Amino acid sequence: MFINIPAGGKATLEDADNFKTFKIVLAAPDVALGPVGRRDGGYGWVSVAWLQANGWPDDADWRAGFNAMLAYAEASGWIDESGAVRGHIELA
Repeated sequence: MFINIPAGGKATLEDADNFKTFKIVLAAPDVALGPVGRRDGGYGWVSVAWLQANGWPDDADWRAGFNAMLAYAEASGWIDESGAVRGHIELA
């Protein structure tokens, strides 16, 4: 799963059923995360609500995989006190 944020464009959730990877792909280094979340150095903190709204929340299998991914992220310390999930940032 990754979030694609083009320069001046709308963020989209791509490969939404791949729960083994999580990253944020930016078109340029100065692209803001906007409604997706916030930047913190080479990482982004992404709103779980944004992920759910842009995934397949009506699909039981998707929800189960997503919840398992969140549980793994929480056990690894990749969920902050606000409930946002950490993902590394890559440039497209």
